[in-house]
Amino acid sequence: MSDGITWVASYPKSGNTMLRMLLEAHHYNSDSVDINKMVLISGDAGSTLIQSVSPIPTEDLGFNGEALLRPAMLLNYYCNRTPPVYLKTHFANLQTPGLPPFIPKEVTRKAVYVVRDPRDVFHSFASYFNFSPKMTATAMAGKDFTIGGQKKQARQMVSSWSNHVASWTAEEGFPVHIVRYEDLVKDTAKELSEVLEFLEIDVDPDRVDRAIKAVEISKLQKMEEEGGFRENRATGSGFFSDGGGTRWRDEVAPRWIKQIEEDHGEVMRALGYLDAEVTELKAIK
Repeated sequence: MSDGITWVASYPKSGNTMLRMLLEAHHYNSDSVDINKMVLISGDAGSTLIQSVSPIPTEDLGFNGEALLRPAMLLNYYCNRTPPVYLKTHFANLQTPGLPPFIPKEVTRKAVYVVRDPRDVFHSFASYFNFSPKMTATAMAGKDFTIGGQKKQARQMVSSWSNHVASWTAEEGFPVHIVRYEDLVKDTAKELSEVLEFLEIDVDPDRVDRAIKAVEISKLQKMEEEGGFRENRATGSGFFSDGGGTRWRDEVAPRWIKQIEEDHGEVMRALGYLDAEVTELKAIK
């Protein structure tokens, strides 16, 4: 549709937060971002969103009930916002038999999809969810893996890392712009400018530079140290790091690197994460 929701989508721990903060700073032409009060791009899994269209308490709906109400919830959200309307999502772009699609085309304008090397996701994922390495590898390969389900958050179908990536990058029903997290870190100005062009937003180099300065890692770390970060559920570690997409080389054991490559090699190769000669990112069919 010409109007509708623009998704900022990713598998968990793949760089979604960084892109959202850049877009927030750029939208408001600000040289700082309040990490706990971002307003441009909200999440799509808050229980209050479902409750807005449900006569039944969300805790009594269950996964199927939430999924059945999701299209109405998204339409209601869109109709009560002033464009442009963005939503962050960790849902895989899939459809469970007997239920509506998690990402309905009828309410979708386009999507920006952030993808990250799963070997690096592995490290962040384990820390964030407090999973053991074995639990992390199992979750990342689980086609029925979900997150959320607490009182304040709906259960979200994430599926496996490979399924998640393929479900978004192969989408043909609406435009999808793919951003590799590693490229976003390496050349933020270029990647942000390309996202803005995709979103049909004028690119002003000065404004882009201001947005980049707003999300300097030292600033974000200082804010988290002083006031915490409400999206960080990890215990004993900060949310913001300066690994740049290569921490797995030092912090993931070889056996788990091998496991991730075995589980997700086909999709990793399509994205250029295994073959250095692959330079053009193409949709995965």
